[in-house]
Amino acid sequence: MWRTLILSAVLTLTGCSVYNLDKRVAKNSRSIRDARSLQAEQAEAISSLDGQIKLILGRLEELEFAQAKKVGTSLSALEKDLTAIRKRLPPPEGVPQAELEADEGWAITNLSEEHGRNFLDALGFLREGKFSEAFPLLETVRNQMQEGDKGGPVLFWLGVASDGLSDRKNSLLSYSQCVEKFPKNHRAPAALLRQAEVFIRLSDRKTAELSLKKLVKDYPKANEAKVARERLQQLR
Repeated sequence: MWRTLILSAVLTLTGCSVYNLDKRVAKNSRSIRDARSLQAEQAEAISSLDGQIKLILGRLEELEFAQAKKVGTSLSALEKDLTAIRKRLPPPEGVPQAELEADEGWAITNLSEEHGRNFLDALGFLREGKFSEAFPLLETVRNQMQEGDKGGPVLFWLGVASDGLSDRKNSLLSYSQCVEKFPKNHRAPAALLRQAEVFIRLSDRKTAELSLKKLVKDYPKANEAKVARERLQQLR
């Protein structure tokens, strides 16, 4: 009988434990399902938020690009207006106007923003006859452009600036370097012609003739060659 009672008690306790265990398992299963459901909702919310952030960033980039383009367009228009105003002012004697205006356009398409700005500012000073202001700007550009094939015009205008400052030595040196270092640049013929004119002013007709003959020989099709032939006739 005692065995029967003990067995019944054990079975009862075991049944309660199993029941309680089943309840805990069921509860844990619900908690896991709820957690997974919450994770899924959070993942969906995060994904939606990421999409919104990307959309906002894309709109910001569009606005920044549009603003930059607008500013760039305004600056370009301002530069064009400034160039147009400067072209109305004839440069002083000794500063070739045609070459000046041609090299303003050349600088915009051939030089970097930094070099181009300094070069154009220097040409602007030359147009106004401010040779002392133009000279250091041209020197800066020359020193920054030791390599490459775009230094010829810079040296040419250094010669013009030096000539305007009555510095004949540096004027001749700049014209000579323009031709020797960059013989194929578009300002080489003009450099030779102006070099000859400096020698004429120095009463060195013989050396002037050498410069003019070199111009005619090396650049026979250049516009300056025609002027050089006339100068040679006058010197004979």
